[in-house]
Amino acid sequence: MLFNEKVTLGIIQEVGDQEVILSVQGEKVIVSLSEEEAKELHQYVQVQENWLVPIHTETHELFLEYEDPWNEEEMEELMEISRSHEVNEDE
Repeated sequence: MLFNEKVTLGIIQEVGDQEVILSVQGEKVIVSLSEEEAKELHQYVQVQENWLVPIHTETHELFLEYEDPWNEEEMEELMEISRSHEVNEDE
């Protein structure tokens, strides 16, 4: 997602079952959430492990795009690189 002048980062101050309170450009913003949006926001906070969320400054739409976190120890290509590096050090 590309940021523009109408999208900024809001700081999550409080998350409830049906609303979230954010600080957006120094102002308190309360965004009502549907049940599905609340679930997405809770998942977003857990996955991102931070309290920042992109928000449209006029519509107060939240952009909850996220990817599942990855563990580099589980990635086959990094494991192979690590193994080859260890072999080269032993020589």
